[in-house]
Amino acid sequence: MSSSHPLLEVSNLSATVEGFEVTHGVDLTVREGEAVALVGRNGAGKTSTFRAIMGLTPIASGSIRLHGEELTTLRPELIPRRGIGYQPENRDLFTGMSVEENFRLPIWTAGDARGVDDEDAMVEDIFDLFSELESRRDAEVQNLSGGQGKMTAIGRALALNPDLLILDEPLEGLAPVVVENLKTYIREIIDRDISVLIAESNASHVPDIVDRMYVMERGEIVDSGDPDVLVEDEDIQMLMQGGGGE
Repeated sequence: MSSSHPLLEVSNLSATVEGFEVTHGVDLTVREGEAVALVGRNGAGKTSTFRAIMGLTPIASGSIRLHGEELTTLRPELIPRRGIGYQPENRDLFTGMSVEENFRLPIWTAGDARGVDDEDAMVEDIFDLFSELESRRDAEVQNLSGGQGKMTAIGRALALNPDLLILDEPLEGLAPVVVENLKTYIREIIDRDISVLIAESNASHVPDIVDRMYVMERGEIVDSGDPDVLVEDEDIQMLMQGGGGE
């Protein structure tokens, strides 16, 4: 259950890629204990927004605050230490390493900053959550299926005990049964009082996961509110149609 206290506050955010402004005045809030979706077709600016939050995309203007602390002045490697776990759209797993090693590496590098004092317990907790990865714990990550790779990327993002988990297209390109399994896992994460911000191109995936939804088009937030209401809005449905690259 979410509180009224803001955890993440994005205000008037304009981010750039190769000198071009790709998001324009984005305002977005995630409260403590809340699950929020950012939906829009491919190319709408979702990934650029997430990368800006993580310090990976240059910011032309705006503010990003976590627990009231400004993040835009921090180096990218410091942001996870402040309490944000990030699953990139392309997963960015450490190839040549096993599933378990992918979970352990963030703890080796920054566990102290997040109060993770029992590495083994944290790793086993992740395997308890993603039980179907247990049999693949020693497999090198380049040999995983698409769904297993997404689970591993999310598990790695959980390894530093985040306050906020950012998931970029976790359900994209997966078979329907895998989508439903992953949605169950995401709901379990939310039940652990970890706030979640999730990007999806398919808006119909998120109403049974999130509390609120933002709709993005051409780098701008064009609507927000109750997910069940927005997914039934004909204008939103038309907006979500189409393609393009991001």
